Amino acid sequence: MAMENNPSCGDFWMIMANLESENPVANIAAMNHASVLIGGGKFPEPLLVRRLIAGLLSNLAKPHHEIAIKRGFHSILKAIWTAIISNNMNMDSSARSEALHAILCYLMDRAFLRIQRHGSMVRMFTVRDQLTAVKIMCTFFRSSPGIINDARCVRAFASLMLSPHAAVVCACAGALPSLSLVPGFGFTMARAYCHILIVLPPQSSLQISSVILMLERLKQISTTMVDHPRFNDLAMHVLGALANHNFAVRKKVLNLAVSLLTPGNVSDVLRFLKNELDLAATANIPIEYQHMLEEAISECHSAYPESIILFIQGPMYSVFSDCFRYIKDIMDRNPMLRAQLLRGLLRALRHVKSSPVCAAAVWAISVCSESQLEAIGSMDAIVCLFGDLLDRRDKEKLILEAGEVEHEYMLPRDYYGVKDRDAQGDHLKPWLMEMEELLFVHIGLTQQADGSYSIASSSKCSGSEDVSFFIPSLDHTDNLEVLLQSGDVLLADVVESILSMLQEKANELE
Repeated sequence: MAMENNPSCGDFWMIMANLESENPVANIAAMNHASVLIGGGKFPEPLLVRRLIAGLLSNLAKPHHEIAIKRGFHSILKAIWTAIISNNMNMDSSARSEALHAILCYLMDRAFLRIQRHGSMVRMFTVRDQLTAVKIMCTFFRSSPGIINDARCVRAFASLMLSPHAAVVCACAGALPSLSLVPGFGFTMARAYCHILIVLPPQSSLQISSVILMLERLKQISTTMVDHPRFNDLAMHVLGALANHNFAVRKKVLNLAVSLLTPGNVSDVLRFLKNELDLAATANIPIEYQHMLEEAISECHSAYPESIILFIQGPMYSVFSDCFRYIKDIMDRNPMLRAQLLRGLLRALRHVKSSPVCAAAVWAISVCSESQLEAIGSMDAIVCLFGDLLDRRDKEKLILEAGEVEHEYMLPRDYYGVKDRDAQGDHLKPWLMEMEELLFVHIGLTQQADGSYSIASSSKCSGSEDVSFFIPSLDHTDNLEVLLQSGDVLLADVVESILSMLQEKANELE
């Protein structure tokens, strides 16, 4: 049927007047009248098409119209769309583009709302509808970045990333690099995807290949995630996907997690990996997975060697962790202070009163020893100061082994005279107060207005100066001498681990 562009002008003027009315009856009359005309191939003049579209869209947005009525308005819009696309309306390019854009925005909004409502089921759509959903979601993420905070949108796109159809997964993977420029997109999607991966693990070889592709692509965009305020938590979210038992998937999960390491999360990651390795060894898990975990742990060591001491010890050593974290935070934020801290700590060790502060100070000495000369000098100093403590611990172990008595160093919680906080929670643990005294009083650390730290100029010296020059000879009245006489086996274990780490560092710097 040939389409006509010149019906009675009065008909469409009447239709538009009724569409724009606040009277629902008039709106419905307009819909019926327009359906008859357009169904018969009659359309308004091109200059009136845009107004007709606006009237239809406004009625679709009215909440009091029933669904059946809205379907009628929707059908008229689709008919207008088809006529414009088919060039059956005499419209210039500008008017044509405006009309199509208005209808397209409505159709996309409608499709987007459908995706939001069925976010968890979107991966069950047809392949064609899923591909359309990917395009629509990409458009909205770019045009309205704030929807990254809409859990429904995040769930929908993450579900599409885990689609059973390879074409859809490839479409998502292809969109990730550009979408990663949207603030928060990479972090949020990586976390959501790994959570869904736990609930819906891949089964077929095709699904496994798709998951491997997606994890690899997430790793590629991981650098765009670092500015997220909760980035430190992401590696642990990712590691949850190790619940999937496919070796190839687990390998990619570990690779992604290692790429997300920071000084703030490496301890938790390593603790998780070590626990996973212990479980694998006792649960008859295939050796391939154990090797994967060992490799991941080794990569963590290489990335943050100074963090090793925070996790290699068992739970009984957790009493030391507060002091480690306290001084580590200062060192991480002020890396230029390491040379001064090294010498300051060597000078101030004689004042140390408790094992937690002592262990943290010795660990900090090892981290601040960045040259081979410093590493060797620090080893000499530690052996000189703690040699008797280590010898005593070794003798006690030999006696226990000779007596064939199994012994584990289990200390009561208040062994170091500690309660976490008082009843009101207002006071620091005693060893943290001692740590502050060591750093701020004996070493001369001061905090600046901008939050950074400095050390008094009197503590500064040449970076090439021999660190052994600062090794004090202990007097029987020194606090450290008294502490070492206690024979603390946990402290001895920590010192031994630090010496091993220093030896490895010295060998690497040869």
